[in-house]
Amino acid sequence: MKKVLVLVYCCFSFCMFSQLISAADSSTQLENYIRFNYENDFFTATDRYYTQGLQLTVIHPFIKYSPVSKTLIRLKQATSNYYGATLEQNCFTPVSIRHEEIFYNERPFTGTFSLAHQLTSLNFNKQIALKTQLEIGGIGKCARCEDEQKAIHRALLNIQPQGWEYQLSNDVILNYKIGLEKGIINTNYFQTIAQTTVRFGSLYNDVSAGLNVRVGLFTNYFKNLGLEKNYLKTTASKYKIYVVVKSNAKAVAYNATLQGGAFNNSNVYTLNANQISRLAYDASAYIVLAYKHFSLEYGYAYITKEFENGVDHGWGKCTIISNF
Repeated sequence: MKKVLVLVYCCFSFCMFSQLISAADSSTQLENYIRFNYENDFFTATDRYYTQGLQLTVIHPFIKYSPVSKTLIRLKQATSNYYGATLEQNCFTPVSIRHEEIFYNERPFTGTFSLAHQLTSLNFNKQIALKTQLEIGGIGKCARCEDEQKAIHRALLNIQPQGWEYQLSNDVILNYKIGLEKGIINTNYFQTIAQTTVRFGSLYNDVSAGLNVRVGLFTNYFKNLGLEKNYLKTTASKYKIYVVVKSNAKAVAYNATLQGGAFNNSNVYTLNANQISRLAYDASAYIVLAYKHFSLEYGYAYITKEFENGVDHGWGKCTIISNF
């Protein structure tokens, strides 16, 4: 029933967005960039739950010629449309990796690996961004998180994790995401953005809403995703430094990393639907340092418990972006 409600909400969201959607392309010269993001709870001296994430993103106009781009949505009268592709791996473990048997009432071991095709459509005049993404991949042993975590622990002369033999079975990921962002306060040194996101498919079914605050010396987010390349042609400063703080509330209908995939029911162990926390909160804060076409981000993320017997969790993140 909850899945149905989320799908109904998604249809409603499509209707709301339809007034903004158009097939027209923007003539604005676009920036291209490569982004590598690394997240790990090693930064917070823990080794549990969302324990590691890797994302490699390429933004380039050529990606719009992929047939998958036809599934993505653009804003009417968009200032610019940024097409991208992301390779992503995320790894999850229970609160402890020292249990040789199944750790009941805890998060199951699992990993995800996917290729996402995305579009960020910007309207600078209205301070609006519409983000859509189609994600295809796999969950389970195919993500190779077991091999990766064991290799890292061997290299660091740390204890070997126990319990990966009970990880979720391999299954298919097919997920769609729609996000809408609207600038609320926009000045040269302070920006507040409201955001809402809907995800539905075989991996996640949830709805979230929150705020994004930026303080410091930066490029307006709705100008060109906050990138520096074209902006520096019209400003004397080659440096940017600012702080980003995000907060979010999420209503959850389904989470395959906890409940198992949607198509394969052969899992040794999963959490039941009644064990899932239907409301979760997350927040993150990071500092961005940019010089010419390069930027570096470093920060911390936090999330409240995602299931009945869980605990809050935090991890660190580091991101490198190169414009070209």
